[in-house]
Amino acid sequence: MKSLPSKSVLGFQVVSIFLSVMVSVVSCSKSKDNNDTVIGTMLVALNANSGCANKDHCKMFVIKANAILNAGISGLDSQCNSDENKPSGGGNYKAMVADGTNRVACTSANCATASTSEHIDWILKPNKEYRRDDGSTVIGYTTKNGIFESDLTNEISSVINGTNLTITGLNANWTNSSNDCSNFSTTVGNVAIGSHIEKTITSVIAFGSAVCSSTRKLICVEQ
Repeated sequence: MKSLPSKSVLGFQVVSIFLSVMVSVVSCSKSKDNNDTVIGTMLVALNANSGCANKDHCKMFVIKANAILNAGISGLDSQCNSDENKPSGGGNYKAMVADGTNRVACTSANCATASTSEHIDWILKPNKEYRRDDGSTVIGYTTKNGIFESDLTNEISSVINGTNLTITGLNANWTNSSNDCSNFSTTVGNVAIGSHIEKTITSVIAFGSAVCSSTRKLICVEQ
């Protein structure tokens, strides 16, 4: 049978544990200000990484460079995040385009059938206010389906960077257009385009079509 520790040993262990706890308490008390600073920094970082989901608005902007249409959805997103016009303050942005496979806004007209469950990697949030890159000019408000149905309050951008046309790959009812440069993998064929200086939503996303080799811009949306 294994012998139990003596009373003196047990007493020593209890005292040791007590002293360790007291040292920890004193240490925590002395470093409270430092701890508060560290916690505050962590909360700021956490809020920054959460994007605009918990903010009162998200931002949109139009890239300064010309869109590279054969870069795929991920390549278009990368252009948004590396462009000179990206708003200060960081954040992650994605291109307001659809290809029917990797990014889908609606599979039924205006997502009337199944609302946001029709989305695939969609970039607009439901019931959200969107503003220009200046952070104050309101562009418009999305519906519960995560799209703009009413005309915009203001144009996405009033500045023309070489062209006022942007690629979208969308029909006027937010379903995917067959004109999407073969899922944005080639410069051969046609692409559905919109206009960033329009307020009528059908013109913003489905102004017409152009050849995939043409010079066009991207609308980028904060996530």
